[in-house]
Amino acid sequence: MLTNADFLSLEGKPGDFTAKVRLRPRYIDADSCTACGLCTQYCPRHQVDDYNEGLSLTRPIHIDYAQAVPATYYIDPESCLHLQHDTCQICVPVCQSHAINFDQKPEELDLKVGAVILSPGFGKISEETLEKYGYNRHPDIVTSIEFERMTTASGPFMGEVKCFSDGRHPKRLAFIQCVGSRDLGCNNGYCSSVCCMYSIKEALVAKEHDPEVDITIYYMDIRTQGKEFDKARERAEAIGIKFVRARVADVTPWENRLQLTYSTLEGKHFFEPYDMVVLSVGLESPRDAMGIAEKTGIDLNRYDFCKTSTFTPLTTSRDGVIVAGAFQGPKDIPESVTQASAAAGIAAGMLTRQRGQGIVHKSYPEEQPMDEEVRIGVFVCHCGINISSVVDVHNVEESTEGMEGVVYHTDSLYSCSQDAQEVLKDKIREHNLNRVVIAACSPR
Repeated sequence: MLTNADFLSLEGKPGDFTAKVRLRPRYIDADSCTACGLCTQYCPRHQVDDYNEGLSLTRPIHIDYAQAVPATYYIDPESCLHLQHDTCQICVPVCQSHAINFDQKPEELDLKVGAVILSPGFGKISEETLEKYGYNRHPDIVTSIEFERMTTASGPFMGEVKCFSDGRHPKRLAFIQCVGSRDLGCNNGYCSSVCCMYSIKEALVAKEHDPEVDITIYYMDIRTQGKEFDKARERAEAIGIKFVRARVADVTPWENRLQLTYSTLEGKHFFEPYDMVVLSVGLESPRDAMGIAEKTGIDLNRYDFCKTSTFTPLTTSRDGVIVAGAFQGPKDIPESVTQASAAAGIAAGMLTRQRGQGIVHKSYPEEQPMDEEVRIGVFVCHCGINISSVVDVHNVEESTEGMEGVVYHTDSLYSCSQDAQEVLKDKIREHNLNRVVIAACSPR
């Protein structure tokens, strides 16, 4: 897996492609970095955290999020004082694993591959479109992506919903659907497919944080067509979330609040005051869609998504190049996962003649006899605050001490993160564990 890399070109034919890739320098040795975070603590410069949609600050040397793979820090060359002004380097002596290397250079690789799967994701709706609804004119008009980071337990506000203008908890909340979707004004005449469901999810989460908050979702059409999606809408209505079929004309500041103007299907106009307005933004094609098409030799449709046909939705205009996910067209996670599985199957079929070549056989440590003394290790996960907000994780972990067979117990912030899994392996070796219990969240 190559991260922090740029795709440059693709030459050849199915079964015999050469893909040229440029690896950008991380300025940190990924094999040596332990993701301890000490370098970030000492870095003197702050910058906007793009991962958190600008709602918080980070440092030029950082990791985007706890579960990043690989769990390795990197240095942003556009912000680093040393790389920009040849000063600082305070991170070098504080790194105990000596992982920082400012001498790293870009590296180009030629990869021999039999098939290519394109899944670069999607792009953001332009701020010009958002500004039609008052975005950037008032701090309490936010995008759904910003609201998502706000309500996330591991986000910059630890799940707390509050107005940016004065820090108060909003008591009236409005969601405006189809912002940047089904809108010929911004050349996006398609449904983005995901906005209805994620708005309902975000509204439900906001209700969980504050059961008294008044939430209204303004929509053109509700499209909850996925498996059991409509049940989510029914659950939202059951707890008091209102759905109003209307077109929102304007959002303007009004007496320290926001006034939302909308018209119904009957042509009647209404005005409603809100503390916060969430713009449910749609999905666009990736920012570099034209560049991707040029490098891979594929065609795009009129909306700059990958051009495919109705009955072969993963097949591009170039043999051997497959598409999956939102680059094929707007879609949610379940459908993207389904397409990814199908794309992997198609690619495997293309590699039939090359199958078995270059196999590296894995070696495994000698298996321990199962009749040895039972030695159990217990690992309890906080899952950020998702579990720890309702369960006393430390108390659960401590309660296992003295249980029959338990020789080690601990807790972790995220058991699924790469560094936590390395700790798990180390503790199995250190304490000679032959049974492991992991108490964590359900994948469902």
